[in-house]
Amino acid sequence: MPADISPSMPLPLDGTLRDWRAILAGHYLRLSPFSRRRRFLGAAGDRGLRSLAETSAPDAVIGIKVDGEVRGVLEIFDGRDGHAEIGISVEDAYQGRGYGRQLFEAGLAHASRMGIATADLFFARDNAGIRHMVQEAGGEIRVTDGECEAHVRLADCAAGS
Repeated sequence: MPADISPSMPLPLDGTLRDWRAILAGHYLRLSPFSRRRRFLGAAGDRGLRSLAETSAPDAVIGIKVDGEVRGVLEIFDGRDGHAEIGISVEDAYQGRGYGRQLFEAGLAHASRMGIATADLFFARDNAGIRHMVQEAGGEIRVTDGECEAHVRLADCAAGS
């Protein structure tokens, strides 16, 4: 298990969309098959993840650096109607240390500052960590087969803080 070398607080990533795509590609490729399935709701090979990163167009990316690399990301895709979709993942060796929670909280706060009122997250049914965070944020979860769809009102998050 890697040692934490000055983990950073989650922060919006600097740079251009091109820079973000390179960071996302590196991060996605470091996820295990298990974490890829949880994040992307299905098997995802290296080629598909590179393609996904190359075409991804998030409106914001929050990252957390550990050991000099971005080890967790939260992507915000603004629907321009006060609604957004959020994707979150933390590399396997860094899970269970609170980085996902830090990303989630920082991401919801950032989305709120962007003027977003509600956020959706899609995740695997067995992802107890994200399920718990969504419930704590007052989110509503719908389960369909092996997938979950969560809706979080950001005003509820602020009220619960």
